[in-house]
Amino acid sequence: MSDQQQSTALQLAVQLMKRESPTPDDGDCQLFIARKLAPLGFVQTSVDVNGITNSIYTREGEKEGVLAFAGHTDVVPTGPVENWDYPPFDATVKDGVLHGRGAQDMKGGIACWMAALMQLCSTFELLPTIQILITSDEEGDSVDGTVRIVEYLQANDKLPDAVIVGEPSSAQQVGDTIRRGRRGVVQVAMNFHGKQGHSAYPDDADNAIHKAVAPLAAIAAIDWGQAKDGFPATSCQITNLNAGTGASNVIPGSAEAFLDIRYNPSNSFAEIKALIEQTCDGVDISFDFRHEANAFSTPDGKFLDTVCAAIESTTGIITNRDTGGGTSDGRFLAAAGVPVAELGLTNSTIHQVNEQVATHELDTLTAIYTKIITTFEA
Repeated sequence: MSDQQQSTALQLAVQLMKRESPTPDDGDCQLFIARKLAPLGFVQTSVDVNGITNSIYTREGEKEGVLAFAGHTDVVPTGPVENWDYPPFDATVKDGVLHGRGAQDMKGGIACWMAALMQLCSTFELLPTIQILITSDEEGDSVDGTVRIVEYLQANDKLPDAVIVGEPSSAQQVGDTIRRGRRGVVQVAMNFHGKQGHSAYPDDADNAIHKAVAPLAAIAAIDWGQAKDGFPATSCQITNLNAGTGASNVIPGSAEAFLDIRYNPSNSFAEIKALIEQTCDGVDISFDFRHEANAFSTPDGKFLDTVCAAIESTTGIITNRDTGGGTSDGRFLAAAGVPVAELGLTNSTIHQVNEQVATHELDTLTAIYTKIITTFEA
């Protein structure tokens, strides 16, 4: 497919994907975005922190209201390059499919939002104020990325009225699913303390594995209560369990376990912490509780209705307003009181070898974004 035959969204996606940006690198993607958006009236503000590249692109609108798009230019590592059908940063287009790292997650989504704005600005549409919030720290620690952008917006009284997060939310078809919320994340490192000894002399030792078995079984059986409407139930998974010296005749003096808890808004970090500590009462154990992400939910109302109506009018799809999946940077904007909807491409190959997306999806998502921008009201 020649450049002349490629849609604007596809051309932009290819150019972004060819810029290698494994997290937390940006690969000059945000400079490329700035150069493309400047002729449309967008002004770039850099909010770089600790080597993380963060940008806010703003175009003052003719209509009331501020609509933001949030995304990231960093991508996950490629894995073994030899296992890819096409080089992961060549952005190869073949037989109606765009191949390469970032195709779905989420340089393709950024390209679609940019293409929508290029079309709208060239036709002199009356638009709301548009912000584009881009970080290079979403796939990594997420410590100095979108959270710093939100802090800047709060400090300067520039928070948007609503935000579209361009994460690949769709399942089978573009627009079939949006994320209106996400569960929170609590992670717990546990260290059970015993006394190492010879297995032939158990009276002189204290087996840390034995001490861990009953509490871990009890934790796995905790009833976390009724899930809040629209959310999956709280889930607690024991994801790691390590003990022993490797010798068959040594009683272990310590055992380490790790919990990954995905909680819905009917629970809280304080409640989860208290329940786990209570379940382990009387056991010699050390805890390290980490509240990695808050749960959030955007209520039904005008914003979500606008997003779903845009999808239906463009594709005919009745959208599922979902709250599943892992975490996203939407949590930082939601914590600041901004209504959040995650809407992007399909997610069938995200983080995998041979990440790819059908090129027609880019055109569909561009059309949906265009409709959302033109129908948005604060």
